[in-house]
Amino acid sequence: MTSKNQEKYPSQEPSMLQKVVDKLEKAGDVVQSKLEAAGHYLESEWNKHNFGPVLNNFVTGYRIQLVSRASHHTLQIVEGPSGQLTLDGKGEIGAHAWNAIWTVVNDGNNQVQLYNNNNFLAIVNGEPVVIQVDVFQGNGAQIGAETKFQLVLNGDYLVALQSTVGPDRCIGINEDGSLKTAQICASSSVNSLFGVLLIKNPENAQLEDKK
Repeated sequence: MTSKNQEKYPSQEPSMLQKVVDKLEKAGDVVQSKLEAAGHYLESEWNKHNFGPVLNNFVTGYRIQLVSRASHHTLQIVEGPSGQLTLDGKGEIGAHAWNAIWTVVNDGNNQVQLYNNNNFLAIVNGEPVVIQVDVFQGNGAQIGAETKFQLVLNGDYLVALQSTVGPDRCIGINEDGSLKTAQICASSSVNSLFGVLLIKNPENAQLEDKK
């Protein structure tokens, strides 16, 4: 399906982008100090009821960026060589990087869906993909279960995105920013961990508008 508001996504970059800005390097040092060697991924029921400060960013309507612990860049949507939308972990940090900003839908039990425009983050057959669903156009389109992720907390500041369909699969990023194929999910693996930056809180934005 094609959205009436179709955005032109940037082309996929083969090389590394410049390093994270200084203000986030400081945050990255804090994140590093909080890493825990958890071993195997946490059990499902524990994940549903676990709590940490980073989970406060996963509120329906919040707009966030996911900063890969492995690449030090954000998870973004780009246009691949064939013209198809794909993902990588080479995105820039900040509100200007619109293709790396994800809107949250929180379904409870620490389970979320993330979308950019009408493009949903998903894992299909063990592979991270982008699924386009025009749910906002009133045409009755349904969002599949493959777009739902269990948040797996690691320490207070990092989280992994684990598929609720294939619980041994997470969104994984290599150090060069490329996608990690069929990532076996372990909450302690650097490749599957993300820091979360809150770009926009709709409630705070409304307060600012009233000033």
